[in-house]
Amino acid sequence: MDIRPTQSEPDVGARGEGWVRSDVARGFRLEHWEYDPQHIEGFDYDVGAARIRSADAVDESELSTVLHAWGVRPGLFGYPWESDDPR
Repeated sequence: MDIRPTQSEPDVGARGEGWVRSDVARGFRLEHWEYDPQHIEGFDYDVGAARIRSADAVDESELSTVLHAWGVRPGLFGYPWESDDPR
């Protein structure tokens, strides 16, 4: 499961200047992926990967709604460096 903040033009400008812009109205892109266990290690982790489902959430409230609809409890998420997600 990947949850990434949506990016706007002001975000791109801020990133180009070396900082991250806060936005209380930030939206999110959710993607649920399954990876082929034979390729999970190494550089070719995405070979055989399948996107199971995806959704956009316009704010944190809708993010919670989507996670609930998918049966995913937010407390299950860890930091990226503590997960098996290769991205």
